[in-house]
Amino acid sequence: MLKATKRIALVSVSALLAAGAALAGSGLPADRGSDHEIMSPKRGLSLAIGGKQTVTYFETLNNACHLTLVLAETEGDAFVAGPGTRIVVPISQGTGFKLDTASGASAEFFCGPGAERMSARVFDRAPYKS
Repeated sequence: MLKATKRIALVSVSALLAAGAALAGSGLPADRGSDHEIMSPKRGLSLAIGGKQTVTYFETLNNACHLTLVLAETEGDAFVAGPGTRIVVPISQGTGFKLDTASGASAEFFCGPGAERMSARVFDRAPYKS
């Protein structure tokens, strides 16, 4: 029974990430020529943050960026069996959200004017740890 549950969880996480990757590959989701990824509404973006893989997108609602992140653990290039985590964060225009991992890697997301664009950046905060 436990093996079946783990298998279902792995399939669910893989399906979510595959769907997100397909969404991330559609259209022009981000400006890949800069340190900051520029996101458009309802366009997916896949990011590697430490030992985690995320698929993110946002929607403009009530003059704010409603960011959705789906996180999954990775070991090398493979996903670790187990459920992923889905986080939805409303971010007011002109403000941001930061996600830190235990490995020292972080991601930050900022909501632009009119909540029409977001910027995303992955960085290593290890030099700033005390």
